[in-house]
Amino acid sequence: MNQIIKVGIGVLIIDNNKVLLGHRTKKASDTGGIYEPDSWTLPGGKQEYKETIFEAGIREVKEETNILVKDLRVFYVSDDIAKDRHFVTIDLITDKYEGSLMVMEPNKIDRWEWFDIHNLPTNLYSPSKKCLMKYLEERGLKINE
Repeated sequence: MNQIIKVGIGVLIIDNNKVLLGHRTKKASDTGGIYEPDSWTLPGGKQEYKETIFEAGIREVKEETNILVKDLRVFYVSDDIAKDRHFVTIDLITDKYEGSLMVMEPNKIDRWEWFDIHNLPTNLYSPSKKCLMKYLEERGLKINE
C-alpha cells in the first residue's frame, strides 16, 4: 500500500442555482483517485507538483470540460480515505466561467450536465457529495438521498 497522502481538487461551478456534474463512466479505469465509477462528480482531479491549487482547478476543469473558470476561491476541505488511498480534497468554488461545455475525456466522463441544486442525482461521487452537502447546508437545504 502506498502510504502517501495526495491532494485532490474539485471545482464547484454554480450558475443560477445549477451545478455542473460529470457522469463517471461505468467502465472507467482506476486512475489512482477515489475509485467510484458510474457516479456523478464535480470537475477536478489531482494536483500536480509545483502547481497551486488554483492552477490545478483551472487546468483540470479545462482538460475535462473545455470551460475556463475564473475567480476561484477555497470553499471546502475534506479527507477522503479509501481502503488503499488517502486524499485531502480541496474544493474550490466559482460562478465565473467561459467557453463551450464539451466532453474532453470520454474514457473517464461520458457526459456533463447542469443540475438544479434542489434536484441532484443520487449516485454522487463521495468526495463531491461532501462538498455539495456543505453547500446546501450553508443555504439551509438538504441533499436528496
